[in-house]
Amino acid sequence: MSNNHKHLILSILIGFSFISTSLISSAGSPDGITSLQSKLEGLNPPLKAKSIKASPLPGLYEVFVNGNIIYTDSNFSHAITNGSLIEIESKKNLTEDSLKQLTTIKFLDLPLKNAIEIKKGSGNYKFAIFSDPDCPSCKDLEISLDAIGISDYTAYVFLLPLRELHPDAAAKAESIWCSKNRSVTWSNFMVKGTLPKSEKCDNPISANEALAENLGISATPTIYLNNGQRTYEIQDLMTAIKPK
Repeated sequence: MSNNHKHLILSILIGFSFISTSLISSAGSPDGITSLQSKLEGLNPPLKAKSIKASPLPGLYEVFVNGNIIYTDSNFSHAITNGSLIEIESKKNLTEDSLKQLTTIKFLDLPLKNAIEIKKGSGNYKFAIFSDPDCPSCKDLEISLDAIGISDYTAYVFLLPLRELHPDAAAKAESIWCSKNRSVTWSNFMVKGTLPKSEKCDNPISANEALAENLGISATPTIYLNNGQRTYEIQDLMTAIKPK
């Protein structure tokens, strides 16, 4: 979520004011527009819109405020901004909550035999990463884990070359999988930049691609925490791994 998005949501939830003249459109239901205008101006501090007009969807209004557009009902019970549905009273991002629920899996349902297992210490905390050898953010993740010195986890790395973005990634992924010591070869390449020796063998890369499509994964690194929740944020993983 961008800083602008967060700022807009916060502004909607707590209300804000700025000096301007409200220009209320006469389009749509006058009663609905009047009701919505009253709700917005009744906030503390008041939220004054430059424009309110009916959207193409019945019962939904387009509100232009602070240089941004939000969509809401006449009661201002919910607001849609930047693709997220916000419940005003509870301050919940219902879209994020729903997406979190829909993308959470049973961790042990993952075919871990198709992943490179990297064990540190007792290996108590388990997580999975769908990773592309030529993905810059994937390298950043591996370097961060190495630099911070967290030494008690088991990582399952599912090799997922994004072929259109990184034409050489599939060959590198296969060479890493086919090496004598996959975990060492993977770490040496991602952290140290040591190119793997070119090798070929039976590998799970096609199966990983099919699994990624089934799970709706289209970007790397995609991380699944021990509780099955999906995240793209390195900080979420660090927080989960670190002992309480």
